[in-house]
Amino acid sequence: MRAVFINAVDRKVEEVQIENTLEAFYAKIGCEMIEPIALGGRFVMIVDEEGKLRGWKAGFRLGDAEGIAGNALIVCEKANGDFTDCPLPAGLIAEMTKFLDLEKDPLPPPAFGIAVLSDLKPESIEKAREEALRDLEQHR
Repeated sequence: MRAVFINAVDRKVEEVQIENTLEAFYAKIGCEMIEPIALGGRFVMIVDEEGKLRGWKAGFRLGDAEGIAGNALIVCEKANGDFTDCPLPAGLIAEMTKFLDLEKDPLPPPAFGIAVLSDLKPESIEKAREEALRDLEQHR
């Protein structure tokens, strides 16, 4: 599968051919868990789910978006959710990419809220969601 690889460590953006498997994504990005981030349309950026927690020394920012710790792949998504070739030229992504030195300018830690879910009833789920959002706002 054709993907665009954002190599924050070596500060370059390049086209790569990669097998469409979790193991291949883990190896290329350098992580143990991935997080797909929708970029709009069919485009998806695959990043290190634990990037901000793992002590990456390099990262990047696409345009005005939040900074990403570590490397990433950009692929496309089919209607069924499977990943497929990314037709974007690597040069276009390179123009939008600003590399970050996370030793000099670290990213803020991830923020999250905590709540207890007593059961799986819709009203309990909604109550827990609201509680988690309140908790998140208190810790920002």
